[in-house]
Parts: sequence; C-alpha cells; structure tokens
Amino acid sequence: MLPPRYAHWLTELLGGSLPEEQAATCSRCAMQVDSVEEGYRFRADAKCCTYVPALANFLVGAALRELPPGPARVGLDRRVADPGVCTPHGLDVSDDERTRYQAIVAAETFGRAPGLRCPHYLEQEGGLCGIWRHRNGVCATWFCKHDRGVAGQQFWQAVEALLALVERELSHWCACQLLYHGAATEPASPDETVSAWDPWAARPADYYMRAAALVDELAWPEVQIIAGAELGPLLARVKATHAELRREPAVPSLVPLRRLVPGELRVSHRGSETSRIVTYSDSDPLDLPNELLDILPQFDGRPTDEVLAELASEGIVLTDELVAQLVDFAVLADP
Repeated sequence: MLPPRYAHWLTELLGGSLPEEQAATCSRCAMQVDSVEEGYRFRADAKCCTYVPALANFLVGAALRELPPGPARVGLDRRVADPGVCTPHGLDVSDDERTRYQAIVAAETFGRAPGLRCPHYLEQEGGLCGIWRHRNGVCATWFCKHDRGVAGQQFWQAVEALLALVERELSHWCACQLLYHGAATEPASPDETVSAWDPWAARPADYYMRAAALVDELAWPEVQIIAGAELGPLLARVKATHAELRREPAVPSLVPLRRLVPGELRVSHRGSETSRIVTYSDSDPLDLPNELLDILPQFDGRPTDEVLAELASEGIVLTDELVAQLVDFAVLADP
C-alpha cells in the first residue's frame, strides 16, 4: 500500500505489518459507485488525482531510474524539463497549480475537477498513478475511506506528517551532499555569481538519480538522525495511533466502561427506514437505521453500561461490537 521505501521504514519503526484500507480501492474507485451520492461522487477522469504533488529529489531520482519508456516516463520527464518547478530539493508545484488547488478545496470540488489533474495520471485501466512506487507522503497516506473510521484516519494523518518531515529533511540533506559536500562529479564554479545548482541545472535527471542513490544507502536509524529532534513527537504520535488501530474495533469489552455522547454528524439523506449520515469524512458516509439514530440522544455521558441496560429494558439491544463500531466512525464519542 505504501511505496516500498516508506513501507520498509514504517515496518521497521512499528515492528510489524502496516494496516491496509480494504474499502479504499484505487484501481476500482470507491468514490464512483452508484451508492455514492451525486454531490460526492468523483469523476472517472479525475478521481482523487485533482492534486499536483511536490516530489522530493530522491523520489524523482528513483522514479527516473525505474520507469521504462512510456506514458509514465513522458509525464515525469516533462516535469523534470520544466525549470519553473525543477529545484535542488525536487519537483515543486507552480504558483498557478497551487492557486487552482486552493480554489478546488474552497469550492469543494476535489475529485471532480479534471482541469487540475495530476501530471502523473495515466489514462489506462480506469486511471493509474505513473509514479505509484515513488509517490510522496501526501498521496501515499490519503484514503477516501477507512476500515476503522477515525482511528484509521488519525493513523494515516500521523504517518503523513512524519513522511512530510522526512521528505523535507532528506531532500535538504541530499542537496547539501551534492551541491556542497563533494558528492558532485565536478566542482562548483569559483564565480560567486553562479549558484551551486547551476552546473546541475542542465542535467537535473542525473542530479535526482544521484540523490536517490544517496538515500538508498541510508538505514532507518540514519534517516531518523538526519530528520533531527523534530521527528521525536511525530514518531510518538505514529506509534500511539498505530497501537489504537491494532486493537479490535474500539475494544468492545471496554465499551461499557466509557461515557459516550452523540458525535458531530449530519444527515445527508433521510429515508423511510435508513438514513445516510456524514461524520468524520465527507467521502465515508454511513447508512444507519433510523431507529438507531433516534436513540443516540440516550447516550448522554452516563456510563455506557447504564445506557445499554436502559435500552435493553425498552426492548432495544445494542451489542458492544455495534457500539464499538459507532465509536470508530464517530457516531458516538467521548464527551
């Protein structure tokens, strides 16, 4: 699910396999099925690719080294050849692309605005990512749906923050090694008016592949050292959210000990028997029986076992597993 390099680092960090989001199917876009309301449904020619990613130099180099001739390589070469986005730290996003993305977010048309489609999008097999094995942390950790709701979202948001810092610091470290610390194949010009980047600007592909080779040699402990002290709190957050995610859904046996109240939710459609509600994410709504929604106010902060007993006396039986799932998806929450 993660790019191989990142998966290796995270597996070493967490000491085990990474969670998989089975409901978020990129090859068969889960946001295009008929069950998704029209206002939320992604366009087939856009999907969640209405975003132009900035790519760290070592990611660009690894993709250049791996991609064979074809549409994916053409798209990458086009960006590398653009001096407006080609920098020592990697491929940046242009001011125009950044402005248009902000407009998409403001208009809530993400996934439905093909005018800002990723330059690495491939029009085959329903839309593929041309740099899938070397995509950045933002793309690698965003999912339209999470199997464990909020718990999954919080874990991947923590991983995104971690990878963002790692990408920033590693790309800076690579730039220092190549531009100033003797890793270049030719000395920088003695002319002070010429920057250290200028000798590489005519052959950025070579520069990026050398950056990839530098990072190839790093073990995860070395990556942590390069990332610096800022990494500590992010590591702690990733480990904590991962521990929460590894529990069985909200640990049903602990549900009676909690005090719960209705979470922040909105009803997007009220049917005669079921209603569609949105809680933690617009792209991951739930269809719940109206009878269940109508009893949510009885969770008023009292001990949950007391509330469940009261409901049972009225002939309404809610299992701990069901309550745990409602907690996972923020239908019920801590006060």
